Amino acid sequence: MKPLIPFSNIGNSVFISLWLVFAGALAGVGPAVSQESDSPRFAAHPELADYLAWGTVNNPAVARAAGRADALWGTAQAAGALPDLKFGWGEMIVPVETRTGPQQRVFSLSQSIPWFGTLGLKEAEVAARAEAAQEGARVQLLKVHREIRAAWYELAYLQGAIRIITGNLELAKQTETASRSAYEAGSGSFADVLTAEIDREKLQTRLAGLEDRQRPAAANLNLASGLEVDRDIPDIPAESMIPSGVSLPAEKALWNLLQEHNPELTALRLEMESRRQGVDLAAKAGYPDLTLGVDYIMTGDARTDGVPDSGQDPVIARVGVSIPLWGGKAGAQKKASAGWLRSASADLSDARLRLNTRFENALFAWRESGRNTELYGQVLLDSGRQALEVTAARYRSGQASYVEMVAARQTLLGLELANLRAQTDRALALNELTTLLGITPEELQSRSTPDQG
Repeated sequence: MKPLIPFSNIGNSVFISLWLVFAGALAGVGPAVSQESDSPRFAAHPELADYLAWGTVNNPAVARAAGRADALWGTAQAAGALPDLKFGWGEMIVPVETRTGPQQRVFSLSQSIPWFGTLGLKEAEVAARAEAAQEGARVQLLKVHREIRAAWYELAYLQGAIRIITGNLELAKQTETASRSAYEAGSGSFADVLTAEIDREKLQTRLAGLEDRQRPAAANLNLASGLEVDRDIPDIPAESMIPSGVSLPAEKALWNLLQEHNPELTALRLEMESRRQGVDLAAKAGYPDLTLGVDYIMTGDARTDGVPDSGQDPVIARVGVSIPLWGGKAGAQKKASAGWLRSASADLSDARLRLNTRFENALFAWRESGRNTELYGQVLLDSGRQALEVTAARYRSGQASYVEMVAARQTLLGLELANLRAQTDRALALNELTTLLGITPEELQSRSTPDQG
């Protein structure tokens, strides 16, 4: 049985796609597009890798997540910087007469300095949030790739089913013609003709439904890739299914990968770290800030000659301290930061439970589809073909009715479609697992062991 979903290109395309996002490729460069002048164009005969690479660069959700991460990194840098210097200029409307001369104007320069450690905590708080946003961008990228693969696999299933039913429809037309000729020659029954017509009509209706389903399936693929939904439906070759020999690491190893590499859990851990920094920052809310400054006063010459220091410009050094009299403000900040920390902890616990559940369901889908693939591909399909051959021989010798032969052919058709569905479900299960684990299928394969299937 030829496989239906390409596996060899999946890992490479994901690696390329991840590199594009986090290396700044969202500026508009994509390896899976052909270039004409300065405008990127999608591949004329796209494969799965083309959709993955194009979606990496052009999917709006990926661009939004990456932009948010970039913005937070900029905010983190700003949070760790000192407040701006303040420069002041004062002009004496009525010059103040002093012993050394009239004071005419004042220039001042001041610098506020938050309490020791405050700036570092602010920067660490936002930096952890920026790292969480970067992991969030990775979550979004993996989600987009999962949606692209899922839509591709479903489209591959539809086209595979269309090929199978088209072959059966041609056979049904031939048998209908033969049964009608036999009836007209007096060697067949009208019931055989009616049975053949019913069989053909069912197959035609089923084929029309599958062909019609290709359009929404292609629209889902285009949507996930950031393409116009009305693009032509891609042709997926019959030999583009996942290899039957794909294996997984041991379940314990997969579980450890989930905890260590899932980007959603990593993002929430970083969010918790940001909230911890916020708690430490709020603890300093009641500490004073310092302001250092210097004033320079321009003074004219004294009216009387011989006055010591006549026209001397005074320079004044200043030190200011903020006095946090309103303790309620600091207390409110501490309460808010503690609440945010509890919320982030609850989010992490909720995500861990939810992802663990998805992981168990994906593992079951992988095992179940493996059993079904083995059952249909290695056992039932051969039996179905043999049953059809035996029934056809019995029919030709007059030992079986035409209804029995049609039933045998319908049984084989059901087995072929069930085998195709099992292979598709196996690809979808692998797609879900790699998304949860936060690694590429190629990386997952490299960690596999021979006894896990």
